[in-house]
Amino acid sequence: MHASFINYRNYRYGFSALALCLGAVLAYVIDARREAQSGGTWLGYTLGTVAAVLIVYLALYGVRRRSFRSPSGSASGWLSAHIYLGVATLCIAALHCAFEFGRNVHTAAFVLLLLVVVSGGWGVYVYARYPGLISRQRGNLSRETLLEQLSKLDGRARALASTLDNRIQALVDHAIRRTHLGGGVWEQLRGRDLSAILIPDAGRGAAFAQIVSNEGQHVLIQRLAQEHAAAHDATFDARLQELLEVAGEKAVLVGKLQKDIQLQGLLQFWLYLHLPLCFGLLAALLIHVLAVFFYW
Repeated sequence: MHASFINYRNYRYGFSALALCLGAVLAYVIDARREAQSGGTWLGYTLGTVAAVLIVYLALYGVRRRSFRSPSGSASGWLSAHIYLGVATLCIAALHCAFEFGRNVHTAAFVLLLLVVVSGGWGVYVYARYPGLISRQRGNLSRETLLEQLSKLDGRARALASTLDNRIQALVDHAIRRTHLGGGVWEQLRGRDLSAILIPDAGRGAAFAQIVSNEGQHVLIQRLAQEHAAAHDATFDARLQELLEVAGEKAVLVGKLQKDIQLQGLLQFWLYLHLPLCFGLLAALLIHVLAVFFYW
């Protein structure tokens, strides 16, 4: 499924893009024997026009994505053209300016085009790889189902802790309330577990408790294991053992959810980068064209 836009119609747009690039390179080499190349020669203007038309055409893919019943071709075909012709546009634009770059709006337009193509290539990789990873990471379950499982585990942990002493009840309650999922954009992309837990100072009591990291529920599990090792009552010991198992299940589940949020964030982040770059490119292209026709 994901490969369909790559090899669409036996690489129709891949070969079209290759033909465009080869034709542009051949014209550039032949014309370079006659005169010095620049964006101001007949070939420079021709290649610039072709590149500008391609950029506008490629920008229309955003409109086509939202037109589910469009008669203008399949979504896979448009995506395939978007990918291959985007790379060809970069090649044609470089030939258009004869590889002359400087601190001006023309170079800014080229740099934006380069960033758009690179971010688009990252998007192809992301959408080809991450949906499958997300599905496997979740075990073919939805995120809502995983969150329901987490809620049930927290309920079981509270129920078991309620049969034990106050110290363990407080420990479990603090661990549940400070379990951290998601967060800001940077936290989601990093995928780190920022869960915490309130630990009382053994020498000075609960009034001097401190919040420490509970990444992977490690501190909670360690404290419960210590209580389990020191237990002498069989019933108390059995409930602690069950509570330890619940804490372990929760640690695995929280890890899955954190990874799921990270992958989903990476899947969406490229689009939030790609679209502004596209709009910036269109604006720079317009300024570039106006500057050429009115000030050159």
